[in-house]
Amino acid sequence: MGGFHLADLLVTLRLRWRLLALAFAAPVALGLGLAPLLPTRHTAESVLLVQTSREATGAPDVTGFGPSVIPVEMLKVSRAELEILRSTEVLREALRRAGLHTLFPDLRDEGGAAEEKAVEALQLALKTEADTASTILRVSLTLPDRGRALRGLEAVVGAYLDRRAQMYADESARLLMAELDRYNQRIRAVEEQIRAVRAQYGVLEIGQDIQLAATRREELSRRENQVREQQATARAQLAAAEAALAAQPGRVFASSEATNLAPGDDSRGQLARLMLERERMAGQYTADYPGLRELDQRIAALRGAMRENARATFSTTREVRNPNVEMLSQRVVSLRLDAEALDRQQAELTRQRQEAEARGGALLVAEQRLRDLGREREGFEAIARQLTTREAGSRIGEEARRQGRPGVQLVQPPAAPLQGRSLRRLVAAGGIAGGLGLAGGLALLLTLTRRVLATPEEAERGLRLPALARFASLAPAARDLRPMPPVEDLVALLRDTRLQGRRPRIVQLVATGPADGRDELGRALAVALARREAGDVALLDLQTDGRGHLAALGSQPVEAERIPGHVLVYSTVLPNLWISYQAMESDLTNPRASREETQTLLDRLRAAFDTVVLVGPDETENYAMRRLAAMVDANLMVVRGERTRGPEARAVRDWVLGSGGALLGFAFTGQRRLLPPALARLL
Repeated sequence: MGGFHLADLLVTLRLRWRLLALAFAAPVALGLGLAPLLPTRHTAESVLLVQTSREATGAPDVTGFGPSVIPVEMLKVSRAELEILRSTEVLREALRRAGLHTLFPDLRDEGGAAEEKAVEALQLALKTEADTASTILRVSLTLPDRGRALRGLEAVVGAYLDRRAQMYADESARLLMAELDRYNQRIRAVEEQIRAVRAQYGVLEIGQDIQLAATRREELSRRENQVREQQATARAQLAAAEAALAAQPGRVFASSEATNLAPGDDSRGQLARLMLERERMAGQYTADYPGLRELDQRIAALRGAMRENARATFSTTREVRNPNVEMLSQRVVSLRLDAEALDRQQAELTRQRQEAEARGGALLVAEQRLRDLGREREGFEAIARQLTTREAGSRIGEEARRQGRPGVQLVQPPAAPLQGRSLRRLVAAGGIAGGLGLAGGLALLLTLTRRVLATPEEAERGLRLPALARFASLAPAARDLRPMPPVEDLVALLRDTRLQGRRPRIVQLVATGPADGRDELGRALAVALARREAGDVALLDLQTDGRGHLAALGSQPVEAERIPGHVLVYSTVLPNLWISYQAMESDLTNPRASREETQTLLDRLRAAFDTVVLVGPDETENYAMRRLAAMVDANLMVVRGERTRGPEARAVRDWVLGSGGALLGFAFTGQRRLLPPALARLL
């Protein structure tokens, strides 16, 4: 809007003072509210000295006696030491030494990220500073408790010194040691693979196992051949026995016997036994002993029976089974059992031979794998021996070079004052400063983004047009018909204005917004012109139908014949003032009317009235209004303070000038005192 001015900022302060006051009060209230809640904080401080040697830089000495240390290099070394001290690994080690929850007891472990949060909190609480003129390093740690601050800083300094010693101690030797460990791990892995292969294939000594497997395979093959021979022999014997058995008869003649003894007759034996018994009893007893008489009777009976049996004759013929059939049958059964046993033995030997062959093949695979793993282990062992030798030499060389690296000495151990510091005053002052800054920034932002024209000066800068009149309120002149000096001045200006040597007789009040006050301004101008001029004055309202103007001037529309395209006007309480009715339906705003018809209507208005005031419509973008703006004698923009937007007003200005119309300037309505008069005059 024509550049930034201090007056614009002050006007914004006047218009948006509530919002700016809120913007100022919010940070102030926040600062004053937080200040009592802030705890007292203790700062533990330690001082370190970096001793930079000549070997730490490569800058040549101008004397030629050797390298020197320049201030730039010393500053680089100091800053490098500070970066090591603030590194994450050092802070993690410090937290492990001091205790994470000891330094930050209020820290909660949410999702297992307590250590990361503690590292971030320690980084925020730790402050490091390097002196630009020396190699002094200042390290401080600020915590709410003095004991925790001292303990935390001691842990940080200790972890830094240990980390630094570890870094400078582990150079080539550390890399070689790591490589040596890696190869030792690979050797152990290969040995584990060898043990796994041995366990998988059941190998104790691969050479002996292969030899034993081959020997067993040969033995099983030999036995299998022997069993085959035995099977052939058994089958031949079985076939011969079966053939002989088939040729033998089943039974053969054994003997033929003829006798007069009945089968099973033992009477002779009984007689002999009875005779012996009588002789024994006769020797012991007398002849008249009853037992002897009984025994004689039995002997006589037995002899009679024998005489009866002697008259019968018996014969026996015996045939027996062929003994060759029995022998050959047993032989056939025996040979069959032997053949079945040999078949089973052959199958078992075949299975064992196949297992032996599979074992031999597996041992060959195991031998290949063990040979490859052995070569790999030998290569790793050779490399490990070389790395061991090189690591020892590198360690000795590093120990010799360590004397040339920069060292760090602890000048002041961690110490903290007994009295802590509080940020209450600083936070309160920061709240006030923040309120001022926020309010000022918001005011500047509102000023730069404000589009409404609040003062005539802003309108003049934004539109690059002169302000012909300024009005606070037009109600007395428009409603009460009372004279107003600003209106009279504008009327005098319009009467004195000459365009191409002629006074403008048809003046259009161009709209810049729906409520810019041009209806009241048009009525006030028409009334002032009617009072001053002797000729007739017409007020043509293209914004409304004109009933409001007629009512304010004591008149009203009546039924009358209307000529299409013409303007219908009615008289008012002022004898020479006429008000239009439904002028928006005339050829002035009709886009279907030709330019000649519009010009004819304007010429008739000039002939009928001494001055015509046109109140332009809200819609100004159509062609009819562009044409009207170019055909009237003069155009006067109406800008409403704090309502009319600058872009819209500039757009109206551009289309009026672009259409070829004469634009005198603008009239500013709704003006009010935003700044004190003295300040306004000063600005």
